[in-house]
Amino acid sequence: MRVTNDTLRQAFLDSLAAAQRRIVNTQQQVSTGKRVNTPSDDPVGAARIAQLDASIKRIAQYRDNATIARNQLGLEEQSLASAIDNLHRVSELAVQSNNAPLSNSDRAAIAAELRQRRDALRSIANTTDANGKYIFAGYSEDSQPFSVGAGGAMVYNGDQGQRALQISDTRHVAINDSGAQVFQRIPTGNGTFTLAAGAGNTGTGVLGAGTVTNAAAWVRDTYTITFVTPTTYEVRNSASTLVGGGTFAPGQALAFAGVSVPIDGNPAAGDTFTVAPSAARDVFATLDSLIAALETPAGDDATLAKMHNQVGQLLGDVDQATGHIIDARSEVGSRLRALDDETSLGEDFELQLTQTLSDIRDLDYAEALSRLSQQLFGLDAAQKAYAQTQNLSLFRYL
Repeated sequence: MRVTNDTLRQAFLDSLAAAQRRIVNTQQQVSTGKRVNTPSDDPVGAARIAQLDASIKRIAQYRDNATIARNQLGLEEQSLASAIDNLHRVSELAVQSNNAPLSNSDRAAIAAELRQRRDALRSIANTTDANGKYIFAGYSEDSQPFSVGAGGAMVYNGDQGQRALQISDTRHVAINDSGAQVFQRIPTGNGTFTLAAGAGNTGTGVLGAGTVTNAAAWVRDTYTITFVTPTTYEVRNSASTLVGGGTFAPGQALAFAGVSVPIDGNPAAGDTFTVAPSAARDVFATLDSLIAALETPAGDDATLAKMHNQVGQLLGDVDQATGHIIDARSEVGSRLRALDDETSLGEDFELQLTQTLSDIRDLDYAEALSRLSQQLFGLDAAQKAYAQTQNLSLFRYL
């Protein structure tokens, strides 16, 4: 095959262009610090890099979600802590009003402070976040959840929704609780049943804290304790069926249907007491009833006993409300712990992915600089060799 000068020149130019492209590619790698800058550098590696980048960005979004959730739950936890402090004070005031020999004006003064506590609880229940959204309104976060309705009763304007954020590929965490769940769905009495004295009682019998002695024997029904005489009683269910009875002495606990109902003082003939299944009640209604009981003047032993019965049973409802909100706060705490756990796992996983990404994408500078030096040396040698070949012509010797 005849090799002409044009053939040699074209072959050299092709080799020179290829060498220059390799040098440019290496220089780009050195300047960016990345081994793979375009898919053509490493098609398989580029695909893996895209997957790793997407995973790292997704983890970063989960971390942002966790930060938002942590702020929301932290605000709710603080609000619930304030509500618990208020209820502890309410309990102290109720005990004070029920045990001490206070006058009607003293109890009215306690009722005035209880009104302040109720207003404080309402303010807590209407807490807003940094964006002005109500945290206890469910999905209706733009609407004030609690307002005063007709007759002074508290009205809930929110819904039952519970918003959630995704904090990992497989986990969501709730970032709020509805006001209905926190402040309204509170069991009365001891959680199983509630006690009440008859409105027309004329004796001085005062109910104590009822207890369940045999859960298997408890039949959910309304029972009426009627004192036939000051020392004898009978118990009938809602169908007027006799389920118990006997003699009574002050301080005795009446036992029937798996429950125990202590009564102090001296009931009069015809006095009644009811044992009814526990129901849901909101904390504001409990405080309203407590305030009303303390503001009602007690002028004789019978009305004083009525007040003690009301306050004593409402004190149990306050304790139920306190325990209910403590449980809600504990639930919020468990969510905050879940956020910390998931964030920690995400950070560990992100670190592994980042290391894997670095192994695939990042440049080994020592190897790249050595390669660049060799490529530059090779290009210089090729240029010199071509220059020498240009002098190989017979016409130079004729």
